[in-house]
Amino acid sequence: MKAGESSDASCEEGPNPRLFPRINQLAKISFFIGIGDVIGGIYTIFGNGDVDMVPLLLIALLPTSVVGAFCGHFACKQIRARRPHQKGKAMAVFGLIGCYVYLGVFFFGFWLLSQYYIA
Repeated sequence: MKAGESSDASCEEGPNPRLFPRINQLAKISFFIGIGDVIGGIYTIFGNGDVDMVPLLLIALLPTSVVGAFCGHFACKQIRARRPHQKGKAMAVFGLIGCYVYLGVFFFGFWLLSQYYIA
């Protein structure tokens, strides 16, 4: 092909697969927070022998659960927007489930404590 001739090839460049990390970072954060919240909630309700520490432990894990749910929702949104290049939707969903399970444990724990202190 001579320098003056044009070709039929498009000038557009395809998306760079190295532009984003392979697994979404927010999905990883949500995944590990979800696992930690579930383990911490189970320990707080059933494994801790000191009843006076239970409300403090439940309240201490509440902000991490909220942050994990936030990260999980935004990870799902980012993965949907960057569909062919990012993975980790299962990690984000598992983190969301873990965070919402802990929120259930949180309310269940306070209900148990109300029954304990009333009786």
